[in-house]
Amino acid sequence: MLTARYGLACEAALIEMGHTVIPISDGWYSDRHRRVNQYAGTFPAGTPQVYISLHLNAGGGDYGAVFFDHRSRGDPELAARIATQLRMVAPEINGAKCIAAKPDDWTRAAFGTIGGIMQPIGICFEPCFMDNPAHADLLTREGLSAIGRALASGIDAWASTREV
Repeated sequence: MLTARYGLACEAALIEMGHTVIPISDGWYSDRHRRVNQYAGTFPAGTPQVYISLHLNAGGGDYGAVFFDHRSRGDPELAARIATQLRMVAPEINGAKCIAAKPDDWTRAAFGTIGGIMQPIGICFEPCFMDNPAHADLLTREGLSAIGRALASGIDAWASTREV
């Protein structure tokens, strides 16, 4: 329910900003990736496209994470735009890290959520830790809405530099 709440806030904000949003939440990651890659071909060439895998973290950390595919050149910039927006709405996190996800190190789980994406840029978004008491306010209705709007603002800021 928590990721769905911030995901819906992100979706609503992106639609208000004039973006097309196609929510996907069913099936294995490989099924989702296949569908996203098919959708990618339906947009005009040069249209900025993003796939965001929504998550929350656990395990005692204190930061937000924006994972991007290590193989892509454009992903670090999108990740940085999202991280900047997250830092602005969530001062309780100890920074928002932009992390290259790879299939063969500690980031392999994040890579698995985006590694099959070909055309759009893939991001695995983990804005906070559910088990960190300092992040509790981020998990309220208001906090999740702020996270979703921050995610949308980061995507919009990135897309506005690329629109055809």
